[in-house]
Amino acid sequence: FVCKSCAGDIRESGVGLDKCPLCREVTDVKTAAENAAPLMRLAKRDVIWAQSNVGRCMIRGIRGFEKQAQTGLEWINKAAAQNYPSALHSLSTLYSGGIVSELEKSQEKA
Repeated sequence: FVCKSCAGDIRESGVGLDKCPLCREVTDVKTAAENAAPLMRLAKRDVIWAQSNVGRCMIRGIRGFEKQAQTGLEWINKAAAQNYPSALHSLSTLYSGGIVSELEKSQEKA
């Protein structure tokens, strides 16, 4: 429990939630890849929201995932095939933004 005054001080100090508000010791020492591993395990077990999130992270190369646009698109397609709304929205955004057509062109060249 932290009072409103201290909580405000923590937010303003930039310490964040990854450090103890009292001693400032880092509490989360995991690397980005270690944080990505549980999400990938869920995606491999066909958890729809995890598949969609893994796909988006891979396309952008964020949150501990290497940038692999084609593999990310495959994960989003798996979630979209199960009618997951977020994945369907991501696909429409990718198609309207032209990213998918660029991926298809690069595959044709390869």
